[in-house]
Amino acid sequence: MSLFRLGLLATLTTTPLFASADIAGLYAGGGVWQSNPAGTLGNTSISLDNSLNFDEENSNYLFIALEHPIPLLPNLRLSRTDLEWAGQGTVPAGTSLDEVVFPIDQAVAADLDLSHTEITFYYEVLDNIVDLDLGLTARIFDGEASLIGASQQERVELDAVIPMLYGKAGIDLPFTGLSAAVSGNWINVNDFHLIDWSAELNYDFSIAPTLEAGLSIGYRSMLIEIDDQDELQSDAEFDGLFVGLRLIL
Repeated sequence: MSLFRLGLLATLTTTPLFASADIAGLYAGGGVWQSNPAGTLGNTSISLDNSLNFDEENSNYLFIALEHPIPLLPNLRLSRTDLEWAGQGTVPAGTSLDEVVFPIDQAVAADLDLSHTEITFYYEVLDNIVDLDLGLTARIFDGEASLIGASQQERVELDAVIPMLYGKAGIDLPFTGLSAAVSGNWINVNDFHLIDWSAELNYDFSIAPTLEAGLSIGYRSMLIEIDDQDELQSDAEFDGLFVGLRLIL
């Protein structure tokens, strides 16, 4: 059974003690995250920013969420984030992402794609001035990492389904349209550690009797640590500011 199916089964079979949304709501939106890479990749700890010259990139994200009043049934959130970097640099002799070893110092063209889709099932524990959501996320990576040199080249497919814990806590300021929230996903299993969290400030306003819009600004950080001596290794962080727009029906 796949990790995604295990996460989905655990979500649907856990006895919920949580409150559902008072009324049905549909949220959709997107934005731009200025993701700045730092840290290392590969068995020789290649620096993403210094050795491979990865710079800050504008990464797009989209999401849609459905909250409903049906007891016991979790709410659903789907999201997509495109994360890609490209650079050029020199890797030292002995460098390997996975199996191919670069025997000498070599100039390379490097690419890193950490794009992913998320499926999150969650319950609203609190839904008032203070909000609290808890649930599980299946994060589906569909990217790759590559080093292309004159004599050697290596590509590693970064295809994986990662089950993660999900949580979000927020506060609304009544009659102002302002709110603030902190959310995150987390997993720490064996040689794999991933923390992805964000903090944001929102301003919502009405644009029609049954339609609201919202502006968001915040900060997001994604830390990935992989310590597999035989395969891919990483100790990297990707962080920066983001701005977004959403519609609330």
